[in-house]
Amino acid sequence: MNGRQAWPMLGMVVVLGILVGVQFRIDRGVPAVGPENIGEMAVLLLHSEQQDKQLAQEVAALKAQLLSHEQGVSRYKALVQQLDQARQEAGLTKVSGKGVEVVMTEPPAGPGGNGIFSIHDTDVLMIMNELRAAGAYALSINGQRVVATTEVRQAGSIFSINNSPAAPPFTIVALGNPTTMTQALLLRGGVVDTLEAVGIGIKIRSSQQLDVPAYQGVDLP
Repeated sequence: MNGRQAWPMLGMVVVLGILVGVQFRIDRGVPAVGPENIGEMAVLLLHSEQQDKQLAQEVAALKAQLLSHEQGVSRYKALVQQLDQARQEAGLTKVSGKGVEVVMTEPPAGPGGNGIFSIHDTDVLMIMNELRAAGAYALSINGQRVVATTEVRQAGSIFSINNSPAAPPFTIVALGNPTTMTQALLLRGGVVDTLEAVGIGIKIRSSQQLDVPAYQGVDLP
């Protein structure tokens, strides 16, 4: 091939390359940039920037709404927890958990027993106070929830707990650490030794699952 034949061939290759390049840009949807459409491209770029800014503002607003909603939910949950805690401390809800069951029985009156001493309200209060001091967070006596206003009163052989009649034997349920409460009751020279010395029977049973009922002295909301 001589020089005169090579130049037309080279020109065809160049033209073909340009056509392929233009077709590639068209296929990708990217307009060719030239002096005649610089203004159009500037308008499109400005519009795209404005859309990006608007979308960023919308995203920021949605994030703020989400944060406000989450904070509202957190405050609501905190209030519910506080209410539940207050109701539990007031004895208005049934609670369950590990603890001890203390059964107090009268001294035997027959052979082998003197039958002189009997359980007094102060004896019951001694057990309750020792359990509280050992960390009991919920107490009941013969199925009556013990709350701040609970009175254990005695008139002769008749007891009154939350203004409900009661009589021995007394079963005291206390929720808390069973080991701690048992050790407190069984201290040498402590409350159990004192009561057993006058013939009152004391049986202590630890359990991983005990129930303390709700206080029934008021209508629950």
